[in-house]
Amino acid sequence: MTISRENPIALYLQIAETLKKDIFSEVIQPGKRIGTQKELEERFNVSKITIRKAIEVLENEGLVVTSQGKGTYVRQEKVEQTLDELQSLSDIIKKSGYDPEVKIIKMKKQQTEDSFLVKETTKKIDTLAIERVHFVEKKPIALAKAYIPWELGKHLSNQELEHYTIYELLENKLGIKLSQAEQAIEACPASEELGKILNVQQDSPLLKASRLTYSTDNQLVEKIIFYYRYDVFAFKVNLNSLSITPMWPTIPPTVQNDSE
Repeated sequence: MTISRENPIALYLQIAETLKKDIFSEVIQPGKRIGTQKELEERFNVSKITIRKAIEVLENEGLVVTSQGKGTYVRQEKVEQTLDELQSLSDIIKKSGYDPEVKIIKMKKQQTEDSFLVKETTKKIDTLAIERVHFVEKKPIALAKAYIPWELGKHLSNQELEHYTIYELLENKLGIKLSQAEQAIEACPASEELGKILNVQQDSPLLKASRLTYSTDNQLVEKIIFYYRYDVFAFKVNLNSLSITPMWPTIPPTVQNDSE
C-alpha cells in the first residue's frame, strides 16, 4: 500500500495498515522489531507523532508490544500452560512448539523457614536453593526459584539442572515418585532485580505462580516460585459443564381449561 497525502484515509491509518500487511505476511516476523522511530519516519516520510499514532493502532489490536527504551516488536505467540496436570516449564515450552533453554544463575545450600513446613511449624531446614532463567528463542520468559530439601538436593549438579527438569531428576535419578502439587497464581510488579533478569521495566506486570510438589508418601519435595513475563506466557484451564441446581422452584405450565 502506497502512503498518499491525497488519500482521504488518515496517514497514520494508512501506515498502520501497511505495517499490518508486513506482520501478517511475516515480512516482519513475530518477536522482531518493526523498525526504530527514525527508520519508520524516514520510511513513510511523516512526523514522529504520526508514527506514534500508527503504533497505537497496532497496540490496540494486539499485534505489537512496545518496551520502553527498547522499541516496538511484533507480538509472538504465548507459551501456554494448562492447569489440569503437573508439568515442568521445559515440557510446557516444548508443547508450545519451542526449544527450551535453561540457565542457572544461583545455586547454593540455604537454610530457609518459609519454603517448607515441618509439622505445621516454620522450623528452619536446609535446602538446595536454585534460581533458573528459562529462555525461548534466546529471550528470557521466566525466572524459577526452587527449593529442594538438602538431603535430596545435595545429589544434584549444576550441569544436570541445566539439562534436565527437576521432576526428571527427582523421579529418574533419586527415585522419588511424584503424586500431586498445589499451585497459586497471582499478579505482581517486577522488582528492579526481576526487571534486569527478564528484560522488562521495573514495576511491569508479571505473573507469579507458587507451587508445592509432594511425593506419593505425602512428603513435600519441592517448593518453586515462577515469575513469568505476561506478554509471552499464559495459563489455560479446561472447564467441564456442571450440573446446576435451580435456585427457584419449578413452576408447572398453566393448563388451559377447555370448559372456560
